Amino acid sequence: MHAFSLVFVLAAISSILAHPVHQEQRREIRVIGREQSTKVVARETSADLELLSTGNKAFRDNLAATDPGLLKKLTDEGQSPPFMFLGCSDSRVSEGTVFNAKPGMLFTERNIANQFQSSDTNSQSVLSYAVAVLGVKHVIVMGHYGCGGVAASIASTPRTQIDAANGAVQNWIEPIREIFRTSDRPEIVELRTKNAGKTDIEEPEINEPGFRALVEENVKASHYALLKSGAANSTTITGRSGENGPIGDVFIHGWVYDLANGEVRDLGISVGPPGKTIPTAPVSAVAKSAVNSVDAHATPRKRCERLCMAKRSLSGFFGKTVG
Repeated sequence: MHAFSLVFVLAAISSILAHPVHQEQRREIRVIGREQSTKVVARETSADLELLSTGNKAFRDNLAATDPGLLKKLTDEGQSPPFMFLGCSDSRVSEGTVFNAKPGMLFTERNIANQFQSSDTNSQSVLSYAVAVLGVKHVIVMGHYGCGGVAASIASTPRTQIDAANGAVQNWIEPIREIFRTSDRPEIVELRTKNAGKTDIEEPEINEPGFRALVEENVKASHYALLKSGAANSTTITGRSGENGPIGDVFIHGWVYDLANGEVRDLGISVGPPGKTIPTAPVSAVAKSAVNSVDAHATPRKRCERLCMAKRSLSGFFGKTVG
């Protein structure tokens, strides 16, 4: 009886969703064998989906004209991307679009506010696979000005009862809230001071200096957390197997994207194997004050401790990759 009911419901829903409607309609479906009814909202979605279909055709036509053998090559030989990209899930910062990249160029991990957290097994596995199996040459952590996750970490936490979905987001951005609470970067300190005493703090304007600074500091935090990660330790890297051969040098960069003009900027925090020259990224650099902000207000001892920790992390990350 229950199986029949399920078939009946699916058939009814399919007929409703397939019916051409131009305004939202709410219909009630009476489920056989149940007292309560199920309400289904039917919307006209064919026009929206047509955008994706049209885009896919344009993608295929463009590849056929510019690189007709690429897809077959990737299918036959597998992937060997030179880059791993850690970015934000924001629909405005798709890495394939921002870098005009073809298939096979970027191995990607995206999440809210481009974070790399030690407890996130997804990010850890992506990093490990990218470096230890695929042999990427560059790992790029890229944030973007106007990031909603960073903005939410500045605003007051919701006062009303938080549902499961909102709670997950609030938990995820807590590390960024901690950066905002503790950072000694002048722009962030100024914004924090301005917000002090307010009971209802709204998300900042996109050009607020403290907001932009926090976007940059969040990239640096993920960059540093990635360096300390055990997902790509020396054992994993030197033990890499596969068709791509022995592991090569890996360089880790921190960039930021400007929504307003589409420009990618370098935060100047790139690192690589000890003794190796770090390739210069042919992108604009952020203001020098922003690059140096991490150490600008630290004591000499604190700067030394940070440098030593970074060196230890790099040695663990790159292991025997230095010849």
